Amino acid sequence: MLPTVQAPSSVSCRLFAALWRQQARTTPCPDTPRLDGALALVTGGNAGIGLETSLGLARRGAEVILCARREAEGEAAVAQLETQTGRQAFFVRLDLGDLPAVTTAVREVARRLPGRPVTHLVANAGLWPREYRTSPQGHELAFATNVLGHHLLLRGLSDVGALATRARVVIVTGDIYVTVRDASEDFTFTGATGGQTAYCRSKLANAWQAFELARREPTLEVVLVHPGVVASGLGGSAGAAVDWAKRQMLIDTVTGAQTSLWAATQPVTSGAYLHNTLGLVSLPEGDPALQRGKAAACFDRIEALVAPYRPRSER
Repeated sequence: MLPTVQAPSSVSCRLFAALWRQQARTTPCPDTPRLDGALALVTGGNAGIGLETSLGLARRGAEVILCARREAEGEAAVAQLETQTGRQAFFVRLDLGDLPAVTTAVREVARRLPGRPVTHLVANAGLWPREYRTSPQGHELAFATNVLGHHLLLRGLSDVGALATRARVVIVTGDIYVTVRDASEDFTFTGATGGQTAYCRSKLANAWQAFELARREPTLEVVLVHPGVVASGLGGSAGAAVDWAKRQMLIDTVTGAQTSLWAATQPVTSGAYLHNTLGLVSLPEGDPALQRGKAAACFDRIEALVAPYRPRSER
């Protein structure tokens, strides 16, 4: 079992804890229990920690649905997974930033695998915008992709009977959310740091989403994950010198997948927060993720925004 650790209360100490010796401090996920007969869906499963998470689930016996925007890369990842693990895998195109496209992907999952509900859903894909953009529905793109798209995916799979009753739902956040206090779909920004703020706000919304989902849906097993600060290219290049410094502190994608794998496969209480260097985290008083009123209001807003696109709304 992972130890339970009180997270630092100051923002600077929290960020330091996420970076200091993280390669050595990230606990590898055990190879057991087996997942034979399980059906796992991983968003962003074609590359980075999403691909390594998919490989880890398949090596434990699960069949995996890899979801991503780019079809060629997705099919290549399916071939790699099947070759390396001997397990069957499927690719479903998914653009999380476009809500009708999410509904289409949900229907495709149900069509491709009738009668086989998803038992493990890893909401891994994430966008760190380099400039201000909106989704086709007019929402700030990081929030639309990281929050709304994943929420509709979850609700849509449930609507069409493609999500198991006791499904394990892993929602990937980033501990950098502690640098902000609010989140919404209509945040606007300019300048070089605006994209980081948008990303942080969406990751705070992911934390609220996970905690509220665990509270409101007791049949689901919901786990929030900080996978580590990973050398995956998220956020783009900041120049040769900065990129070199980042590589010295960041972890590789194999290590970065370990906490998501732990959350997906090990006995963990619903509503838990797993952190790659801290373990099972107890959040300090005043943490932004514990703003219960804002969390509930944000969750209700997310529900309202995705409601018109849920498959059941067309029945």
